Amino acid sequence: MGSPPTISLEDARRIAVAAAHLGSPPLKPMTDSVVEVARHFGGIQIDPTRTVERTQHLVLWSRIRGYDRQSLDRVLAERRAFEFDAFIVPVDRLPELRHVARTWLEGVGAWRVKARRFIDANAAFRQSIVDQLRANGPMQSRQFDDSTVKVGWESTGWTHGKNTTRMLEFMGVMLEVVVAGRVGQERLWDLPDRVIPADAPQTELTKEEYEEQRVMRALRRFGICTQQEIRLRAYGLSIPDAKTLLARLVAEGRLAPVRLTLPGGEVDGFALPEALDADDRATRTTLLSPFDPLVYNRERTSRLFDFKYTLEMYKPVSEREFGHFVLPILHGGDLVGRLDSERDRKRNELVVRKLHWEGRTPAAPVRAAVDQAVEELREFVRTG
Repeated sequence: MGSPPTISLEDARRIAVAAAHLGSPPLKPMTDSVVEVARHFGGIQIDPTRTVERTQHLVLWSRIRGYDRQSLDRVLAERRAFEFDAFIVPVDRLPELRHVARTWLEGVGAWRVKARRFIDANAAFRQSIVDQLRANGPMQSRQFDDSTVKVGWESTGWTHGKNTTRMLEFMGVMLEVVVAGRVGQERLWDLPDRVIPADAPQTELTKEEYEEQRVMRALRRFGICTQQEIRLRAYGLSIPDAKTLLARLVAEGRLAPVRLTLPGGEVDGFALPEALDADDRATRTTLLSPFDPLVYNRERTSRLFDFKYTLEMYKPVSEREFGHFVLPILHGGDLVGRLDSERDRKRNELVVRKLHWEGRTPAAPVRAAVDQAVEELREFVRTG
């Protein structure tokens, strides 16, 4: 076996953009495309912020030509996907989620210990939630009787005293309850057998099978990445286990070792063989949600694209460099700028405050492509 191939920064960016479903052309406008995106990434993050548009819709709009918000509603109504831990996940991920449900309470760390103590101290309340749902059908958190709570949830943040919400969220991770839908932005909870289709996958994964699925999804999501980036996506995977698993996947020809050329020098990495063989010269121009899978890992975004990105909506106005809710701008294989904008809720119009370029102002064709992307976003906002 020869030395791993060296991948240039330009090619690494191209591979990463293609792996993020942002190459050419965009997906077709159909519900199958919504499921494909959810399946590819493992889930689509849900965020209630609507400064421009909610992130689940922005992620899909960036990838699906003529995206219609109702297509996501249809996917959920048809039970082809459901809400799990603030993500929209496809039903075929259930074997993974069941593994998480079985092992979640066994975790270590202060947070997990605190959650376990809260759950154990409120066993009667936990059972009462199941009983209330069985008797009443889908319920919002405020509709539950919480009189059996023995020990309240303590926090220095907004969740302090939110006993019902905390218990429902913990039970949700353990698949004892499931989000059945929403009333506005408020979740409706129900029992799994009334939400998850009867023909959903029933496979039970071993620890090794679970870890392999997580690693392979990380590679499909990234296309090319370092071992550390893989471990961050395969939660709980130790360094020794990662080395053993990655070596086996390389031996089986399912992964390829590479040398990544990054600004600080070359580093070891891994790629999907098909990603290395693909010749997807991405030419698309679009705008990304701050929580988009391509930029969600801020350290990776900085290393790979030389794009230092922070969501500044949580900063005081005086400390913001670019704006309240800034959308990264993708052009081909580069992040070329940031759009500071927001929705005018009365007129349902996109208000552009400023467009920031990375480095020098690009050539006229790039500016024209970005202008067109902004107009497409403006039209999408109007339809919402």
